[in-house]
Amino acid sequence: MYNISGFLHKFLNLERDNNTKLSVILETIKKETDIELSKEMLEIKGDNLKINCNPVFRNEIFMHQSQIENSLKSSKIFLKII
Repeated sequence: MYNISGFLHKFLNLERDNNTKLSVILETIKKETDIELSKEMLEIKGDNLKINCNPVFRNEIFMHQSQIENSLKSSKIFLKII
């Protein structure tokens, strides 16, 4: 029988990393736009960040897209908002 605990441990690290990324993203969006979102509204797919929220909030976020992406890049999070 093979020991798969090491393999599964990699996925736990990925989930923790994703949660920290989401926290930094939420803080950045709040700082730039004064909009509070929850982690459930954000979805990371590859290099893209999808925001599932009210269209009015999305428009406000897209108006500040370049500032948000630049702030995220300074935090070493390279995602494009779609």
